[in-house]
Amino acid sequence: MSNDQTRKFKHKKSRTTLTKAEIADRHLSNFELYLRKGDFGKSFSSLSSALSTLPSLKELYYSSFLEVFEPWSTAVEEDQGFQEAVKLYEVALKHYPDSPDVNYLLAKILYRHGSIYEAWSYACLSHSECTQDPNAQETRGRLANALIDRWHLPMLNDVQRNCSFKCAIEAAIKEGYDEVLDIGSGTNLLSIYAKRSGAKVVYGCETDKFMYEIGNDILKSNAAAEGMKIFNLHSHNLTIPKDIPKRVSLVVSETLDAGLLGEHILSTLQHAWAHLLLPPPPSVQSEPFTHKTSHSKVDLEQENPPKDSAVEGQTRYGKVIPSGAEVFVALISSKYIANCVKLDNPELIKYFKNKNVLLKLDEPYMSEKLNNIPGGFKMLSEWTPVTKVDFNSPTSIDMHLNGLVNKTLELLCTSEGTVDALALAFKLNLDDTYAINTFPESCAAAWENALYLVSNTKSLKVNDTVKVDFSCCGGIINLCVKADTASGQNMKDNLFLPASSMNFLTRKNFLSNFLIGAKEAAMKMKNLSKTPHSYVICDITPFPIAGLFVKSMFPSAKLYVEEESVLEALREIGISSKLTEDLEEEVNLLFLWPITKEGTLQDGIIKKILMYRLMMAEDGIVFPQKLDLVVDAISSPDLVSMTQVDDSNTCGVKVAEVFNIAKTTHQVDVHLDSLPHTSIIPQPLPVLQLSLTTGNVEALQKLCEQTDDDELLILGGDIVTVLATATAIQSSVLHALSYWFILSGDKNSQFSFCTRDPDSPCKQSLLVPHHFARVSKDVPVDIKVIWRDGIFSTMIHTKAADT
Repeated sequence: MSNDQTRKFKHKKSRTTLTKAEIADRHLSNFELYLRKGDFGKSFSSLSSALSTLPSLKELYYSSFLEVFEPWSTAVEEDQGFQEAVKLYEVALKHYPDSPDVNYLLAKILYRHGSIYEAWSYACLSHSECTQDPNAQETRGRLANALIDRWHLPMLNDVQRNCSFKCAIEAAIKEGYDEVLDIGSGTNLLSIYAKRSGAKVVYGCETDKFMYEIGNDILKSNAAAEGMKIFNLHSHNLTIPKDIPKRVSLVVSETLDAGLLGEHILSTLQHAWAHLLLPPPPSVQSEPFTHKTSHSKVDLEQENPPKDSAVEGQTRYGKVIPSGAEVFVALISSKYIANCVKLDNPELIKYFKNKNVLLKLDEPYMSEKLNNIPGGFKMLSEWTPVTKVDFNSPTSIDMHLNGLVNKTLELLCTSEGTVDALALAFKLNLDDTYAINTFPESCAAAWENALYLVSNTKSLKVNDTVKVDFSCCGGIINLCVKADTASGQNMKDNLFLPASSMNFLTRKNFLSNFLIGAKEAAMKMKNLSKTPHSYVICDITPFPIAGLFVKSMFPSAKLYVEEESVLEALREIGISSKLTEDLEEEVNLLFLWPITKEGTLQDGIIKKILMYRLMMAEDGIVFPQKLDLVVDAISSPDLVSMTQVDDSNTCGVKVAEVFNIAKTTHQVDVHLDSLPHTSIIPQPLPVLQLSLTTGNVEALQKLCEQTDDDELLILGGDIVTVLATATAIQSSVLHALSYWFILSGDKNSQFSFCTRDPDSPCKQSLLVPHHFARVSKDVPVDIKVIWRDGIFSTMIHTKAADT
């Protein structure tokens, strides 16, 4: 090639080589073009290429990136699945690793698909950048509640429980039981007690990954990791000598629940005695047990102690803390429990073809703290012993696992009343000296009571006897009144409904009020509709009793419901209905219930309102029509133990600093009437009103402008912020904002209902600040509420705040 040709080639090459800025500009042009066409996939790809080419554009195009990323990632998730959507998030995080919006969206998709542990760190990052945003706050709170069972909090704050375990462990180690395995170690509290008591070595096992990591961090906080080894395994998966060099002499475990054995402690201890624990003393080994099972190998191993049980010519033995438990049962009467169990409203039975409408339970029992039951309860009998289980006896464990202790009891009635449940309580013997019991008159803070519901209720007189069948098979205790034949789930005259439906149907005053409003809406529909013989009714309440009520007025009306389970229940009683997903007709009458039984707004309620709005006939009626959000500022020391750990309760072990990273900030499913508390403002404050027909929100207090200091996500919907001010009526500590709702019809309707009422089908919920504020009497308290598409957060400010 000649010199002239070479110069021409280089000149041509320089003219066709684009700069990074020019390449990025082309990608941006394509981005704008595809965005105008509504092609989010190609617009996302073009913008992503531009940002990769010229990273300096990232700040300028952040909002634009989110504008296309959110709808495109949603579309990919729906069309191509979770894994393909996650790949998009990987791209997004390469561009914006610290983006609170991208991290928020990633936490949400992981949460939706059950990857709760993986979602946590992304939710925390998002919330740390946007602490006031309702979406970021709600997502982090939900994940915290999902990652840590809430019973950990009262348990860790139960001083009596902690001290009793600590003393029992200390005593055992002084006796020489100094090689310890903590099964279900959780926070490692019991493990640390053992180490501080002089244990030579301490092992722990915890299956939950999040709790395992928290437990390890607590060990570090207490400088207790030396000589301790914690496994992220179930104890059944521990082996000798791979994990533990030899059998231990002491097992500690509190894998217990309200029904004592519901956490499968019997099978856990059976395995431990067979494979991980030194044998029991000869007196226990020689216990008679003739029932031959697949566990006969256990007995053989115990009769021939393993070699490592011999130390310096003496035989060593194993021990378990707690040593055992005594189980008791009593008959109780409670209107609240009766409402949970069975529909007993003659005005409604006709809609169910005279079937017994009963609560559907997935477990043999429900759990309640008897002392906190709304309206209280009445003991109809004394506490009657049922069984004793000895955790230090493999024979006793095996007998309970295999149903060899089953029997029928006779309970003597000591007070008149109607039996609504069999209550279970137990005395947990840690050793011969220390014990914990769950009787309501002396119940430790950590424990609830198991309630076995009686569906075929009967009135009793003093000295009547009630036969109760007790069984323990597979390690779960079951109790039932012998004559309670209605509890059989295969009987044709029974209809079983979930708790949300039963709560809705069994509140007589509420339901009477609701049906009056439903009748008003139906008559209004009749007056407005031009097609009286082809009404379409959508009832998406927990059970469509309003729809059935209207259908009885207009038999030709078509009824649509939202849930498959509701559809099946209607089929059982011979009612024709269809699912709303098959709806192709205009809706004349829509019955909504936007609140969960736990006292929160339903997820996605605004989207649901807007979706049904598109389906409504021009003169269609929505009932109820309005929802008011009401807040109250309360002081409740009892609430503190339910929401965060206090190190003064854990016998010298530092737990709070680590554990409280996931403390509760949204306490749901609360009976305010059963929670000791005082209001620190003159009266509750209505702050917002939501239209259930349009989804629009109206401020009922002072409307506030948004500022850059509010630290909110860009995504998440429109924002409405209100500021309510009240003067404190007492000097106290503000622990939470409780909230509830008032539902109403239109301006001419007689229907108005407050979910704070005792007859409400919903409980209440509380928003708990990260720091408690001290409030002085006669000082203004500002309550700021930020609403965003059905999710809201709150902030509290007082001039006398002392956090």
